Amino acid sequence: MIRPVLVCLLLWAQTYAALAADHGVILLYHRITGEGPAATRVTPAQFERHLDWLNDNGFKVLPLSQLLDDLFERGETQENAVAITFDDAYVSVYQEAFPRLRERDMPFSVFVATEAVDKGYGHYLDWGQIAEMQQSGLVEVGPHSLTHAHLEQRRTGDSQGDWEKRVSQEIAGSMKRLQARLPQAPIKVFAYPFGEYSAATLELLKKMGLRGLAQQSGAVGVASHAQRIPRFAMATGYDELERLATSLRARPMPVQTEEAQPFFLDVGASHPASFRLTLREGELVPATVSCFSSTGATLETASQSNDLTVSLPPLAAGRNKINCTAATGRKGEFYWYSRLWTLADEAGSWLEQ
Repeated sequence: MIRPVLVCLLLWAQTYAALAADHGVILLYHRITGEGPAATRVTPAQFERHLDWLNDNGFKVLPLSQLLDDLFERGETQENAVAITFDDAYVSVYQEAFPRLRERDMPFSVFVATEAVDKGYGHYLDWGQIAEMQQSGLVEVGPHSLTHAHLEQRRTGDSQGDWEKRVSQEIAGSMKRLQARLPQAPIKVFAYPFGEYSAATLELLKKMGLRGLAQQSGAVGVASHAQRIPRFAMATGYDELERLATSLRARPMPVQTEEAQPFFLDVGASHPASFRLTLREGELVPATVSCFSSTGATLETASQSNDLTVSLPPLAAGRNKINCTAATGRKGEFYWYSRLWTLADEAGSWLEQ
């Protein structure tokens, strides 16, 4: 009797190991509608195609908190794991996304800038809708600040202490509003408004015991930074099924170290001309990596040993991103790395992008 049991256990262990993975992918949506700015919307029909593609191609939609706990606390998650997130709490999440996701029993997360809900602004969810979705058992809710302001923007005369107090209130205050108005506690994950952050913001989140969701592309892995977790944004013009497939098959770039550079550059700060990554030895040849600006322009790179140096384009006021990719050797699968620099303009602010 012992041998058959051992054989079964061995087979189960082998099967589980084959189905385990060291990474997953997080998708970011804003509005599910055919109207409004293309940069923040996906049509209901195309969103439905996304969900069907996930079902048809063996992807497992997990609650965001489970995916992150799997990777950061247990060191592995399910193969083909994906989490679905929505920023800003637009009413179309309730009207269009929720019914389609509920029909397929797919969990998702909504990140709420609470002032818009408190003031009843049009096009946003109300507290009853958020509570109803949360009570369905499929929906997690997380903070997205109080006002959805540019958190890195300094005010005239601001000291570092003034800025830290204001940003801490934006983060902690939104958590408190969610706790006060909803039947279940919010998840301990913060989505940065506009995807903007600085080293100081990352540290604030860490001290508050929160993980942080960014808006630059890439897969999340066991070695990802817990306060700048990448997500693939889905929006009109970038929501074709081919791009969805490429995103979902991404793997984290095997980065060992990054050159220390600020994520936020204030007025008068010098702009970096290049950026260096050191890749883990034996996993990827740096010369096979290609890097691109946010406009899609190919960037010059140089490699030496395990180091990859990327020549940066001139940085402009606002958000500046680079994406670096390399084929993994499996069809349609790429290593992916993205890096953000946010620059203040001469007024200490920046243009919307």
